[in-house]
Amino acid sequence: MFAPNPSATTASQPLSSDIQQLVWLLGNLMPLLLRCQSQALEQPFQGGPGNVVMPNPALDHQAAENLIGDITAGSLRTLSAYLEANAGRHAALENCVPIVTQATHRFAARDYAEAFNLIWLAYRAIETIRATDPQLPPLRGGWTPADQTTSSIH
Repeated sequence: MFAPNPSATTASQPLSSDIQQLVWLLGNLMPLLLRCQSQALEQPFQGGPGNVVMPNPALDHQAAENLIGDITAGSLRTLSAYLEANAGRHAALENCVPIVTQATHRFAARDYAEAFNLIWLAYRAIETIRATDPQLPPLRGGWTPADQTTSSIH
């Protein structure tokens, strides 16, 4: 699994300050989530009248796994639709297809950490290609998948 370390840059691949900041922010996300979880455990969530959600580590773990699975699945759907809509017109995007395919396989194996890493690599590759090809639409917005012409979010 990819574990970025901003202090371990090499001369051939120095991390930009933006990437270093992103790595730092992501590294600090887990303590923040743990702090939020501990606060939630101190004050149980009131789901409605008489419906108190009590702390349960097994359920918390399952909920977190389901959330990560949903986030990963959504990103894979976005990447797949984007590549399907644009790879035929922009040959450089073909290099992203194996990355997304591998991410899909890791997702199916429930290796969410590696799937997420591969998804990040695909997003990074697309942004790199977009930097050299101004005709390539952004990953979010500017294009509509062939099978989805309206938003399903209400």
